[in-house]
Amino acid sequence: MKIITKIWYRLSIKRKLMLFFSLIIICISILNLYTLINSFNYMKIYEHDLLKNTVIHNLQIAIIENNTSFENYIMYSDNNSLSQFTNGIPEIWLNWNKVYETSAANREAYYEISAIRYAFIAYIESANKTLEQQNISESAFIDHLLKTRRINGYLEQYFKDLVQIRLEEGSQLHSVQIDKVKVIRRISILGIILISVLFLFFGTFFSGSVTKPIRELAARSLKMADGNLKGSPFNVPYKDEIGVLTNSFNKMSTNIRNMIKSLEDKVIIEQKLHEDEVKLIEMNRSLQEAQFLSLQSQIRPHFLFNTLNVISRTSMFEKAPKTIKLIESLSNIFRYSLNNQKLIVPLCDEINILNEYMHIQKIRYGDRLTFEVHCATDLLNINIPIFTLQPLIENAIEHGIEPKEKGGTISLTIERVDQKIRIEIADTGVGISQEMIKKILSGDEQTPSDKTTGIGISNVKRRLNIISDGNITFDIQSIPDDGTTIIITIPGEEHV
Repeated sequence: MKIITKIWYRLSIKRKLMLFFSLIIICISILNLYTLINSFNYMKIYEHDLLKNTVIHNLQIAIIENNTSFENYIMYSDNNSLSQFTNGIPEIWLNWNKVYETSAANREAYYEISAIRYAFIAYIESANKTLEQQNISESAFIDHLLKTRRINGYLEQYFKDLVQIRLEEGSQLHSVQIDKVKVIRRISILGIILISVLFLFFGTFFSGSVTKPIRELAARSLKMADGNLKGSPFNVPYKDEIGVLTNSFNKMSTNIRNMIKSLEDKVIIEQKLHEDEVKLIEMNRSLQEAQFLSLQSQIRPHFLFNTLNVISRTSMFEKAPKTIKLIESLSNIFRYSLNNQKLIVPLCDEINILNEYMHIQKIRYGDRLTFEVHCATDLLNINIPIFTLQPLIENAIEHGIEPKEKGGTISLTIERVDQKIRIEIADTGVGISQEMIKKILSGDEQTPSDKTTGIGISNVKRRLNIISDGNITFDIQSIPDDGTTIIITIPGEEHV
């Protein structure tokens, strides 16, 4: 018994279940096999018994039909009936042979079958003589006809006796088989009861061996969840999955206790690191805001000086309208620059202030400068850094259009391409050398002190990279004496 217990403890749950269900399946299969074999045997016995009755019935029907054909010919002289009478005789002998093969084992049935044979032979002889004397001698014809009918009566009596013998034989067979069926039924019921008892016993034992340790583990887990990490290890004798689960739980409890102790030692360090991290984030944020504000404030007085000169020259030729518009445009630009403390603004604000700026520049350059804006309406509310477009346009005027005697055209196109926003600033100026393009893109751009507002291309690029975490593309394409194109691609979200 101890050996069986040790083997049981070492078996896995899967193998225990397989062993249990294998025993159940074997027991049920043996019981079903026993029942099926006996059922097939009884079916064969009943089938053979039914066959005996069937062949006797077929023989009787064949003789009756043959006699009917004979009588029809005698009464109506129907040649078709005579043909049926003659052709039906071989079928009658064929059926008689079947009756003999299936029922001759019974002695009483054998006598009746033999009597039917000899009576039918006599019947055929008498019927043939009747047919021969039909047109020869009326008295001989009547004698043979009566004899034939008398023999047919004997055949009917023999069939009745044979059927009665078969019924008695079938009744005896049925009684014997009923007794056997009762025995099989008792055995089947006892087998089902034994299998059910075995299943209940093993199921109760197996479920207890599985659920009891799991309930204990669940109770200990609830205690751990409530913060109670104290307690002795829980051991079970099983080496199956329950044993593995118990050992893992014990190791987990020990590791959790050690980990909590280690975490308690590190709490102060983690808090300090968190405080340092918060300070670092605040410093980076302040640094970025200071950097944006510094870039935003880099508008030098040169632009104001040139604008005032233009206003003074214009006021000499025109007394009011143009001068007022120039002053308003200049005021709007300075108001936008000095009073707007936002780091990012809607695109529509940038375009509006750009139009104010270009109004001044068109007055300054006259027909030498042409400016075009193409912007999709659904993009007017996207956010970009303040002073992104104006410095780029100003750079195109000062370094591209102004050196050309005939002036040129500047176009601004803003559109959505492949789920991204594409800003293109193109001019027909003198162009930029490839060496200068490399310096601008690398951040080595040097803007002369007497040119532009002071916010150069590299500054614009840097601000866009800062606010979009480097998710933009900034490209400059230029052909000497043929113009320059700046292409900026930014993500298609609401904010850059």
